[in-house]
Amino acid sequence: MLSIVELLEKQSESLQRTCLELSMNTKKLVIIYDSIMKDYLGDVHTLPNVETCIFHSGSAISKYSLLRQSIVVDVGDDGDDHEKLLKQMHEEFPAMDSCFPPGMEEFEKDLYEWDFNSGEFMISSREVEGKYLDLLANAKNKKPLWALGPLHMLLQSHHDKAPPSHECLEFLDNQDVNSVIYVSFGTGTKLSQEQLNELAFGLEKCNQRFIWVIGKGDHSNKNDNDNTIELPQGFEERVKGRGMMVRNWVPQLEILGHSSTGGFISHCGWNSCMESISMGVPIIAWPNEWDQPYNAVLVTKVLKIGISLCNWTHKDELVTSDSIEKSIKVLIDTTEGEEMRKRAVELSNKIKSSFSPGGVTTKEVESFISYITK
Repeated sequence: MLSIVELLEKQSESLQRTCLELSMNTKKLVIIYDSIMKDYLGDVHTLPNVETCIFHSGSAISKYSLLRQSIVVDVGDDGDDHEKLLKQMHEEFPAMDSCFPPGMEEFEKDLYEWDFNSGEFMISSREVEGKYLDLLANAKNKKPLWALGPLHMLLQSHHDKAPPSHECLEFLDNQDVNSVIYVSFGTGTKLSQEQLNELAFGLEKCNQRFIWVIGKGDHSNKNDNDNTIELPQGFEERVKGRGMMVRNWVPQLEILGHSSTGGFISHCGWNSCMESISMGVPIIAWPNEWDQPYNAVLVTKVLKIGISLCNWTHKDELVTSDSIEKSIKVLIDTTEGEEMRKRAVELSNKIKSSFSPGGVTTKEVESFISYITK
């Protein structure tokens, strides 16, 4: 089976030819691509009627942090808050080599020096990352940088539809407000069997209602052919009635938007973070790799709408059931957790208002469209 890089290399010539043909049959061609694709587009940016824009699917804080760790950046006065954060966290602030595979520094340097795009946009919001978006724009020669997220709200503003029917939503309909913990780690996070057991025991001991989305990505097994996820013996029977284990697709947005959902144990993938923030749900941060540790810093240290389940400097250590139980209780049963929830709801309301006529995100979208169609 071809890797994504091999596939792109194989299709590169065809892609460039398609872009050339399209440019010859239209007044203006706008090409939007992610940072990986720049190496496979060839010289299409030199065509006279072509406009190119890079989009970044991650957060501004992760992008800025990687840039800071790759090259010397003139932080200016706007960088004071980030400097304070770095001093406050010291060694706890994620280092690039602890989050990414080798070669990331060279990749970031190359991307920084790439100057053939007209602008860039991020799936973020100025209500969430305004400071970091400004820092990033200043560090990247002040080319246009738009924040067009969260995309699901952009789509919802144009396509209102009834929520899907799902067993998780039916479960939530019968629970108290802010009483359910939602647990999901996306498709890439892998937990050892020992760690899976600790998570299960933590959910059991907290005596809180929960929905746990269990996918193949949750289990790391030495035998790659065996993806069976084994929960502790008797666990499902003991939590029956107050806990749901789901082994297939779930409507995450609708779960996070339900009034019964009181918290989200998350790997802090950026899409999950944006969805949770936009729905006003505080996060128990359990990052694993890539940009996730930086996103966890944003959630816990900058926005203060979540708590860290583990210190990143101890990322390879077992997270115990006691730690998981304690984190859930802090979020659900304490004044500290209630304050986080209030801040999350306030931020959610700001994001929603930003999509109204004249709102900050609406203006960003209008600016982007105007720029690429001029």
